[in-house]
Amino acid sequence: MIDLLGFIYDIAKDINEHYTWKDQEKLVDFSWPEKSGLTAKVEETGMKVAWCRPDRVPSLQLDGWKHIYEFDEKARIRSTLVLKDGSVLIGKPGGA
Repeated sequence: MIDLLGFIYDIAKDINEHYTWKDQEKLVDFSWPEKSGLTAKVEETGMKVAWCRPDRVPSLQLDGWKHIYEFDEKARIRSTLVLKDGSVLIGKPGGA
């Protein structure tokens, strides 16, 4: 019985790890989102894109701004795009 419970636990743990995304910061330069096509892809969805100091993010989130992430589906990694000075890429639905 204990072996069965251990087996079920291992399966559940593997499933959880498969569906869990890892968060990381990806250091990029100012032009990377444009050159990689990320800006165009995000703006196609109707979002305005901008760089923001990290201390301003919570305040801007109250106004509808959100982090823009780069997703690596295969590795299950969600990357926050960060400049050398710490600024992060954010977007606002509606482009206003």
